[in-house]
Amino acid sequence: MLFLKKKNSEDTSNDRENNVFVCLPTRTAFVGNMKTERSVRIECEFKGDIVTSKRIVVTEKAKVEGNIKCESALISGEIKGDIVAYDSLVLSKPAHIRGNILTRKIHVEQGVFVEGLYKIMEDSKKSY
Repeated sequence: MLFLKKKNSEDTSNDRENNVFVCLPTRTAFVGNMKTERSVRIECEFKGDIVTSKRIVVTEKAKVEGNIKCESALISGEIKGDIVAYDSLVLSKPAHIRGNILTRKIHVEQGVFVEGLYKIMEDSKKSY
């Protein structure tokens, strides 16, 4: 199932369009690549690459097998693939990352597992 959710119903119509995000809930399996201009919240098993010009959240029960490319990310789940977060990346316990990381800013909580290399970006070149 694929859901679009509104964050706040009191926004103006233009704000409402900007605040809608894609949510893949628990007990859902997704196979395929996703490219969107919206923020994404993954709560399920996802096999494929995810590309968004906004934020991605991977919850602690989620498992992603594929590469992630986004503006910023908050990851608490399991990722098997590379992560490119052009602005910032937060890895929260119990995140389990098997792949390389490229970002401008990173915060890793104690107890997070990372197997791979990470590199801090220097320039502002973006390519979604």
